Amino acid sequence: MAASARIAESLPPDIAGIVAGIVRERLRPRLGAIDAGAYPDDILRALGAAGAYGHHVDGTAAGLLAAIDAMTEAGQACLSTAFCMWCQDALVWYLARGDEAGPRRHLAALAAGAALGGTGLSNPMKAFSGIEPLALQGERAGDGYRVRGRLPWVSNLGPGHRFAGILSLPDGRRVMGLFEAGGEAVSIAANARFVALEGTGTYTVMIRDGHLADEDVITHDAAAFVPRIRNGFVLLQAGMGLGLARGVAALMREDSGGRANAAFLPLGPEAIEARADALRARVAVSAQAHTQTDRATFLETLRLRLDISWLALEAAQAAMLQFGARGYLEGAEAFRRLREAQFVAIVTPSVKHITTELARGA
Repeated sequence: MAASARIAESLPPDIAGIVAGIVRERLRPRLGAIDAGAYPDDILRALGAAGAYGHHVDGTAAGLLAAIDAMTEAGQACLSTAFCMWCQDALVWYLARGDEAGPRRHLAALAAGAALGGTGLSNPMKAFSGIEPLALQGERAGDGYRVRGRLPWVSNLGPGHRFAGILSLPDGRRVMGLFEAGGEAVSIAANARFVALEGTGTYTVMIRDGHLADEDVITHDAAAFVPRIRNGFVLLQAGMGLGLARGVAALMREDSGGRANAAFLPLGPEAIEARADALRARVAVSAQAHTQTDRATFLETLRLRLDISWLALEAAQAAMLQFGARGYLEGAEAFRRLREAQFVAIVTPSVKHITTELARGA
């Protein structure tokens, strides 16, 4: 069964058709421009209007899977767009699960793609694993918190976009809040150029005496909140790797047409699709347990995320081997997918992060 047919089975038919149409008619013609750095905000808004970011607001396993599958559809063509979808989905996930009602005033607009935003939790996720310190510090001030610090890379941003952040207080408590990018106190700057994923609205965020009002606090106890959202945070990323793998399989199948030696590689398109199917089935099982906060469940989620990373890397490598010198030319599609696959393996939680956690055990 073709990948698009598999995905269509798990999404409401109207949404599946619209998402597939956006990918086919609006996204694929712009792959080169996005890879060169064009941020596809209009496409992201169209995907939101189609319902791609609203599935998981209710927190059900079925909603998580539908969000993942919509992301997979886009990821078959463009990992930059799939990654931005994950950023949007993750922010929706936080707000829908948050302890405080104030930030949920933005939930409807974000779930519908009328507003866009990023996750801001790369540093906190590493900080909660003891890999690096929290980058944001704050102290109580009036009706909120005074905040300062620097987040090196936050994606799916632009002026007026929102993102989440976690700050440490002098007494050791951690607070999670919603910030608006692009103002004087919360400035953004593009300080690096990446080998892939340039079209993702990725910026360094500098917060200088920013004010996080109480109405923008997602939770006053981030240490207790993060274990409740982390399985969903990681599972939602499955759409990136699975989409890339399925897209690579389709690319290999299309390229091989009739060439006698195309079937002799150790990993061909049929094997890639079979592994993607098996991983998607594991995602469905893990989604049923996303509310569990115990470490064993989280480690199993990380193992699944790791296996998806390996599939993306191995599939993209197989495509490069099939294309040979043709894939090594500037602008080659196989090389674009290889660069994207490497990002799947380094985005938080990265392969290195995951293997560190798994080595610690339960």
